[in-house]
Amino acid sequence: MSQPMLTDGQPFFFYEPPSTQNQDQGERREMMYRDPDQIYVGFWRRLLAYLIDAAILTLVNWLLPLPDLVQRILDILYFVIMPCSSWQGTVGKRVIGAKIVGGQGERISLLRSLCRYFAQILSALILLIGFIMIGFTREKRGLHDWICDTYVINRDSEIYP
Repeated sequence: MSQPMLTDGQPFFFYEPPSTQNQDQGERREMMYRDPDQIYVGFWRRLLAYLIDAAILTLVNWLLPLPDLVQRILDILYFVIMPCSSWQGTVGKRVIGAKIVGGQGERISLLRSLCRYFAQILSALILLIGFIMIGFTREKRGLHDWICDTYVINRDSEIYP
C-alpha cells in the first residue's frame, strides 16, 4: 500500500507513532529529575511542616522554662542545624516527607543554612511575600530559597545535576 503524497512528492504521514513521539521528551525529563511533576514541595505542605515545628518548639519552651534569650537561641539552632544535618530539614519537614537541598541536589552547609534562616526573616519582614511566592513559582521556591539557592523537595526525589 502506498503512502499518501503531498504535491511536492514527499510522503505525508498522518501521525507519528507514540513510541517515538514521547521517547525524546521522556528521556530529557528523566535526565533532569526522576519524577519531575512531584519533586517540589508546595506552600501548604511547607506551612504544615512549619506548624509542626512551631508546636514542637512551643512544647519544649513550655516544658523547660528557660530565659527568653536562651529559648530564642535554641529556636535558632533548631532551624539552622537541622537543615544541614543528615536529616536535611527540621522534624516538621521530615514528617511531611520533605528535605532541603542545594542547587545541585547536595546537602546544604551550615553557613548556607544560617543564611537561609536570616533570609526567612527577610521574607517575613516584607509582609510575608517571600513565603507567598512559594505558591506561585514553578519550582515552589520562596525568596529565602532564591537568595540561598536551595530547594525543598520530596524526600524520595533526587535531582540530577
